[in-house]
Amino acid sequence: MKLIKQAMLALVMLAWLPLAQAEELTDNDVQRWLKAMPTLTSWLEQHDDKLGGDSVMQESETMDQVFEKGVEQLRKEGLYDDFNKQAKQQGFASVEEWATVSRDISLAFMAIELQDNPASEAQMQAQLEQLSQAEGIPAEEKAMMEGMMKASIMMVKAAKQVPANNIKIVKAHADEIARQFNEDDGEHDHDH
Repeated sequence: MKLIKQAMLALVMLAWLPLAQAEELTDNDVQRWLKAMPTLTSWLEQHDDKLGGDSVMQESETMDQVFEKGVEQLRKEGLYDDFNKQAKQQGFASVEEWATVSRDISLAFMAIELQDNPASEAQMQAQLEQLSQAEGIPAEEKAMMEGMMKASIMMVKAAKQVPANNIKIVKAHADEIARQFNEDDGEHDHDH
């Protein structure tokens, strides 16, 4: 399912995002983010073994918890100051500002994907229930799949709250953003 694929592309970034109300994005925010992402994504990938972005998402019930655990993990591993320096070099005031802009762009992009490929939360909940009752799937694989499905449901709920202005601004850059997400995932084509 394309929606699930898009959700998984955003997991690394979403591991650092706060739930606070979405802020109004500007075109400049999106351009600055697009310019910064290759460097910041590379840094995150280099430290992925210490940060555990997937497990942070899977262990969280809300986006608030995702943010708290992500920042806690950065601090625990002694990486916060280094990542904060990277974010500042890319024109952000702090990790938190980068995370806020990333959250707002990612959720607006997800909202656009939901408009193009509607998936109901109820359908996703039903799939999660089927998965949890499925037999013959190794426990570790089942837990990973359930975690991914729960993260997707959490993101769909959050995407429903995106301000219309953010959707409009992100839509103007949707192809570039999709390429960024695809590059993060090691892919280079997109059917948008």
